[in-house]
Amino acid sequence: MSEEIPTVPEATASVDSSPSVTDPTPAAAAATDEVTVRLTELNVGADTITNIRNLGVQTVDDLALLKESDLVDAGVPIIQARKLIGAVVPPTPVADAAAIGASLDILPSVPDDGSWLTALKSGGVLKIDQSTVIAGVRAALANRVGLFDVPKKLVDAMEAFADSVDEQVDPEYFKLRKQLTRRTYGDIFEALDGMDGSYVTETRKRELFSRIDQFLWPAVLGFYDQLVGWQQAWMQGATSMPMILASLAGAGAGVGLPPGILQPPDTAALRDYADAVNDALNRVFAGTGIQIATAVAYDASQIRKTLENPRLPAMIGAANRDQMLKQLGVAVNATYPRLETNITKFVLSILEAKDQPAGNEELQYFGAMFMLGSQITWDQLGGGLGGRGRKVSAIGGPRDL
Repeated sequence: MSEEIPTVPEATASVDSSPSVTDPTPAAAAATDEVTVRLTELNVGADTITNIRNLGVQTVDDLALLKESDLVDAGVPIIQARKLIGAVVPPTPVADAAAIGASLDILPSVPDDGSWLTALKSGGVLKIDQSTVIAGVRAALANRVGLFDVPKKLVDAMEAFADSVDEQVDPEYFKLRKQLTRRTYGDIFEALDGMDGSYVTETRKRELFSRIDQFLWPAVLGFYDQLVGWQQAWMQGATSMPMILASLAGAGAGVGLPPGILQPPDTAALRDYADAVNDALNRVFAGTGIQIATAVAYDASQIRKTLENPRLPAMIGAANRDQMLKQLGVAVNATYPRLETNITKFVLSILEAKDQPAGNEELQYFGAMFMLGSQITWDQLGGGLGGRGRKVSAIGGPRDL
């Protein structure tokens, strides 16, 4: 009789002894507990926590991937869902704009022993006062529209009208002739021994106006051209909002802004051009230019008083003042007085540009100058905007700025 070999029962997996594939590992369970703790802190109910975990949330970091609609579907009220999103989504790190923008401070520095070319720099210092500048600018603009020709035109028109109606000329006629032929300027030159009206000739007046056209207007227009370029460079950097937002979002990864973004351009070039305007003014009023400008300003004031005489229109056969000015060929529209005011203000602003402290005050000052310059119709000067490298034919003759 053969011996029976006992059979070994097949090994079966015990549910109690083998881990289930659906049960979380200890690490996952700990993370899930953190999720529960975090959501409980945010006043989320147990049933809602279960629904949120069923969305696949296993760690606290996973909560940041949820959308507002996901939380609403899980049973979170919409207002609480919005608060929950704000509480679990970490804020986007925003780096300091100055730190991520291009800065000259990161470039190699030049030894601070002074530029060698500084020893060759000359000029830039205004040698005349503002009253002379104002007189010169206003006189040049008045000359362009024929203000200084008014006395002669009035005298001729009065004599022609008297002849046409067979009448005697008005006594005002002789006053005007005296104003034309004998200009002593005694009141304004009494402090200058040897200086009298005979020195202020028409030739010297034309020379002053020629210098203004040749030197001052190109310098002023060159400054404005530089100011426009400065403003455009600033605006190009400030208006690239999508690029700014993308760069700020990537700042944590070391992504910086392109050069010039969020940073105003350097104003050193504007200050240099302000020096050039000072040099132009010094050249305009060199020699006896100040005295000639003073005499011309006096002439302008006297002509204005003459034109205020209400009897003048009738003396030349005009019905009113407007017709008189048109008949004399010196009428201008309302834009010219505004042009005179704005250009005079712009030139004075250039003279004070170097006195502005660096920083926000300087930026605001140049920004205001840009706004003022944009209100000036530069074409009324005769040559259009004419910045560097352009021709300004009617201002000072064909000339490269």
